[in-house]
Amino acid sequence: MLAALVTLWLITRHLSTSEQGFYYTFASIIGLQIVFELGMSNVVMQFASHEMARLSWRPDHILEGDEKAQSRLYSLFSLIARWYGVIAVLIIFVILPAGYYFFGKNAVAPSIAWEAAWTWLIVATAVNILLTPVFAMLEGCGHVTQIARLRMVQGIGGSIVCWGMLASGAGLLAMPAMSSVMAVIGLCWLCLSYTRFFKALGTHYFSTNKIDWKTEIWPLQWRIAISWLSGYFIFQFFVPVLFAYRGAIEAGQMGMSLSIVSAISTIAIAWVNTKAPQFGRLAALQHFHELDSLFFRILKQSTVVIVLGALCLLFIKLFLLHADHPLNARIMPLLPFVLLLLTTIVNHIVFGLAIYLRSYKEEPFMFFSLTMALLIAAASLLLTKRFGANGMMIAYFCLTLGIGLIWACWIFKTKRLEWQATKKGEQIV
Repeated sequence: MLAALVTLWLITRHLSTSEQGFYYTFASIIGLQIVFELGMSNVVMQFASHEMARLSWRPDHILEGDEKAQSRLYSLFSLIARWYGVIAVLIIFVILPAGYYFFGKNAVAPSIAWEAAWTWLIVATAVNILLTPVFAMLEGCGHVTQIARLRMVQGIGGSIVCWGMLASGAGLLAMPAMSSVMAVIGLCWLCLSYTRFFKALGTHYFSTNKIDWKTEIWPLQWRIAISWLSGYFIFQFFVPVLFAYRGAIEAGQMGMSLSIVSAISTIAIAWVNTKAPQFGRLAALQHFHELDSLFFRILKQSTVVIVLGALCLLFIKLFLLHADHPLNARIMPLLPFVLLLLTTIVNHIVFGLAIYLRSYKEEPFMFFSLTMALLIAAASLLLTKRFGANGMMIAYFCLTLGIGLIWACWIFKTKRLEWQATKKGEQIV
């Protein structure tokens, strides 16, 4: 979070308001990669965590235990390697030209050289996407701390390079440089720490013991895919819409505001995300009392964290506004900023409920996510041109609180009781 604050400060110092708009719109367009990923990384983590109920780690990073579980894990790794290889190719051949079309059509500042930065960013993103499922699988296998440590190192290394690029006047090239450093760190870490793991896992593979994509993964994946695609329209849609309707400056204000708020959201949801593999293992073992006790305790703690973080950001915004600080002009006005903070708190609770229910290898939030995405996207398209960020955030808050939270709590209550009763019934039989 500290690194993000330094990055935000350097962006305001070394990028113009229009360049800031390009910077954050880059990030939003890159989010289209979820169209190809289809929620696979989340599915990988859930399946790996269930197989780990019968496995354990040796000190030398090699799994031991049930042979069938190891064979199924290796088949999962083989599947995701092929899947994400195709995704990397699609990112280059679909998102790269899509970005050229979008920015070429809507660019209002022809003096900004964005082409090289966009091309480099796409290539770096394609490399990073290849690492995503491997990290998800290792998290599912219980190495949450190791992956968190890696991401911390990636964040530090990438941020230092980004700061150097911004301070040296490299402009938009700072973003792809940061992404490239993170990819290099991730590749080196995997080669140094887990080469023996993947080699050893392959020796336990039998074609009769494998995870079948069509019958096991796809029924869960297509539902998560719709939820993830819906999430893009809920969280990444705002900046491109503002860029198209109101210009790069307002898009930059929205992008920086989302980046600031996302920092506290990421920290708070880490309380829940880091327990997701443990949720999956407890669900597989049908230890429901322990699962519920852990989840509700973690959700309360994380909610306190995000509320305190939101209050801190609100005080900072009020200080910048009162002092008439130049940084105040780089983020949204007070009303939409406050509404964004409130909506983020509500969304945090919804995210937590969804993470819990997915530990049962089910996705009950598909229709919910799709409906909310359509409502929020429609409201954004209808209100943004006339009312800008104010109309967009008012609609976002009202829909999320008035429909989203109530609906999500109902889904959580009914499905949790239903699935636990079903699992207990199966155990008795």
